[in-house]
Amino acid sequence: MIKALYLTIFLLLGVTIQTFAQSFRVESLFGPGLTVGVDYLFPSATDDSTNFTLTKYKVQFVKPLRTKLGVDLKDFDIKKADAKASQIFLATKFSVAQPNMSHNNYFENIYKGELEVTGITASIRNGIWVYAANLYAEESALSVQQSFTPNLRVYTAYVSVKNFKFIYFYGIGMVINQGKIYPLPIGGFRKKINNKLSGELIIPAHIKLAYKLNKKMSCDLAGYYSGINAIYREGSAFQKNDKTLNLRMLKTYLALNTNIAKHYKLKTEVGIAYSQEIDALSSDFSQDMSTAPYISLSFNYDFGNSIFGNFVNRTE
Repeated sequence: MIKALYLTIFLLLGVTIQTFAQSFRVESLFGPGLTVGVDYLFPSATDDSTNFTLTKYKVQFVKPLRTKLGVDLKDFDIKKADAKASQIFLATKFSVAQPNMSHNNYFENIYKGELEVTGITASIRNGIWVYAANLYAEESALSVQQSFTPNLRVYTAYVSVKNFKFIYFYGIGMVINQGKIYPLPIGGFRKKINNKLSGELIIPAHIKLAYKLNKKMSCDLAGYYSGINAIYREGSAFQKNDKTLNLRMLKTYLALNTNIAKHYKLKTEVGIAYSQEIDALSSDFSQDMSTAPYISLSFNYDFGNSIFGNFVNRTE
């Protein structure tokens, strides 16, 4: 019971960090578009003769649903006294994870689907507020028929950008996972150190330094905790037969971001995954794995129709 609680806390910690590391990455929050990518975790030893690998293919589509402006789009500036605006985004995300064990492989593909609605309001009087709700599920071809389990994540946060050299945010979120409700605190900041270097911290376990090489290229050095990666699905907590297996790890990486053209970006990420462990929340099962390298590639097409892009770019 204590182990299950411990693993649940760490899994939800991973939810918090991954969610808000993505949501409060400024270029993602204010840049609707289409992103496709692939991740590959190189063989990680579970014992002397068995290796685990993981390949994940993913696609994300973010589109504004509604835009309301208090000033003209091209003239929008949060520092103007009359500036106010709001925008609602719909994000559709889908991924296919292919876990594999070199011996006695019992894993199947895991399909993850997400629908997320994010609302952003901005004004001099009230600052910037972000509201989001995410409905998601991670299932295998068999579990989606026998034990489909939807999950929900919601949050709200205040983002301060009064000083373009320092952005901070705080708020509260909630996750409903396998029928249980968990509160999630949010906090962090982004600091522009000089014209080329900026830093980002999301409490408690996400840190990043970003360096601008030139007008078209930048690089990131980062580390974070990845806590929610379902690699096996069977049963459900609602049916009291949950056998879901989750992979959690710490990651450190170096990434190169390249602006190929006005609306096209390519990100190449290479790093190390360590403190890896496969766990079951509903039992005492756990399996440690060795440290292993990983690589991630993603290609983004930016629609360029976010009302917040004009002033947010000043923080880059």
